Amino acid sequence: MTQRAMKQHAKAQQRVRRTVTCAAVAAVLAAGACSSPDAGDPAATGDTAVTTTQAPQGAATGTDLTPEPSPSPDGEPGAAQAPPPAESPAPAPPPPAPGSQFGGHAGPQAQGQGDGTFLSVTNVRVGQHDGYTRVVIDMDGQGNQPGFDARYVDAAYEAGSGNQLAVAGDRILQVNISGWGYPFDTGAEEYSGPRTIGGPASGSVAQVQLGAFYEGVAQIFLGVRGGDKPYTVNVLQSPTRVVIDVAD
Repeated sequence: MTQRAMKQHAKAQQRVRRTVTCAAVAAVLAAGACSSPDAGDPAATGDTAVTTTQAPQGAATGTDLTPEPSPSPDGEPGAAQAPPPAESPAPAPPPPAPGSQFGGHAGPQAQGQGDGTFLSVTNVRVGQHDGYTRVVIDMDGQGNQPGFDARYVDAAYEAGSGNQLAVAGDRILQVNISGWGYPFDTGAEEYSGPRTIGGPASGSVAQVQLGAFYEGVAQIFLGVRGGDKPYTVNVLQSPTRVVIDVAD
C-alpha cells in the first residue's frame, strides 16, 4: 500500500471513531432527558395528589346518579338497623295460698311449765282467722307459766280411764297442758261448758274435744281437716292462756 493510501485509511478510521463517540453521547443525553422529572408531576414536586371522585353520570340524561347506599347489616340497602327488643320483666310470682306463710310445722312441740304453777281451765274458744284457725284455752290460778306437749296421734284416749274418744276430722292433734290444778289449789272456778266444741265450717279445725283433767295435765284434742297441718302453740299472759294455731 502506498503512503497516500495509508493516510486515507487512517482518516477513515478516525471518522468512524468520532461517529461512534457522538452516537454514544447522544444516547446518554437522550436517556437523561427521559428520566428527568416533569414539573407537573406531583411525585416530582413533593405535593400530595388529591383525587376527586365524581358521582357517575346517567347514560341518557347526563344527570348525577345518587350513589348507592351501603348495605345495612340485615342485608337490605338503606334499611335502618332495628334496635334490639326490650327485655320483658319477669312475671310476678303468684300470690301465696292462704296459710302458705304460716310459721309453724307439723312435728311435735313441747315446753316445760314454770315452778309454782297451778292453773284451772276457765274457758275454751275457737275462731277462724286469715290463713289459720285458732283455739284458745283460758287459764287462771297460781302462776302463769303452763307447759305443753303437742303432737299428732292416731286416736284420742282419755287419761285415767283409757277410753277412746270420737273426734271429727282427718287427723287428731293432741295437746297436753301441764300445770293444771284442782279449783281448791288454784282458787279459780273451773270450766263447766260443753266438752265437745265444733270448729268453723271452712277452717282447719273441725272439732275440739276435751279429754281428762288428770294428775296435773289437761287433755285437749283437736280434730284437723286435711291431714297433718302445720301448727304453733304459744303461752300468752294477761290473762294466762295457751293459744293453738293450725294452718288452714
